[in-house]
Amino acid sequence: MPVDHVLTLLLSSLSTNNKLILSWAAISLWREDALNILLECQLIKPISNATNIQCMACENSCSIDVHPHQYPNKIKYYAVCDDPIMHEQMGRMTVPVEQLKQWQCSIKQLALVVAKLLDFSNNDFQNTMNKTRLGMLKTPKGRKWVSLLHDPLALEVNQELLPIAEVLFFEENKLFLDMDRVNAALLIVQPPEIKPYAPNCDKQTISKLNTQAMYQDWQDEYCKLKKDHPDKSISWRAKRIAKSPIAQGRDSETIRKMIKS
Repeated sequence: MPVDHVLTLLLSSLSTNNKLILSWAAISLWREDALNILLECQLIKPISNATNIQCMACENSCSIDVHPHQYPNKIKYYAVCDDPIMHEQMGRMTVPVEQLKQWQCSIKQLALVVAKLLDFSNNDFQNTMNKTRLGMLKTPKGRKWVSLLHDPLALEVNQELLPIAEVLFFEENKLFLDMDRVNAALLIVQPPEIKPYAPNCDKQTISKLNTQAMYQDWQDEYCKLKKDHPDKSISWRAKRIAKSPIAQGRDSETIRKMIKS
């Protein structure tokens, strides 16, 4: 199975499960290099070995426990058929340790991968029941939040939903995010968002996040003015910022106190 098909399958499964456990039997159906490619981009990661496996020795395909046996120089793993009819025929079966390997794919890992592709350095995500806030992208009208929605699995950019399966893709075995679609969503002029009722603690969190975004806009503009007008004072730059929309009505003195020279 080619790596792009594997990606589609994983994203489809994550739409209904926050965490997937991938067995050796499942991985063995992939193209030979798909596992290494997905490990390299950190979309999946290895976890501890399985303690039971699906037996493929007969058509029953039972789930059976695996038992380790310590030898002087190594450990071997065995499984015993529990079926009363097949038990005598199957006996004790040796299980290669490679077949006990497992890997994990999760919403959290996907969030980390997407955040990295967006060049977000802070991975201290803010999670709600159905959304992971990844960070903010700068636009001509201020910063906009980018979030990963869990169900449906999509990237929320400036109130626009981009299905993750449509914007995440492999090209020459490298994982990419469709930044053309992300940037196009950022530029859409949206009507004012109607905010649902939220408890006071949620309102305080939202207000804090908006204030942080405003401060970052001031800092970005200050750095730009400092570069363009190196001979001007901090107060002059603060007054210029106070006259722009990103000031949001704050006076120059307030802005001067918040910016870092």
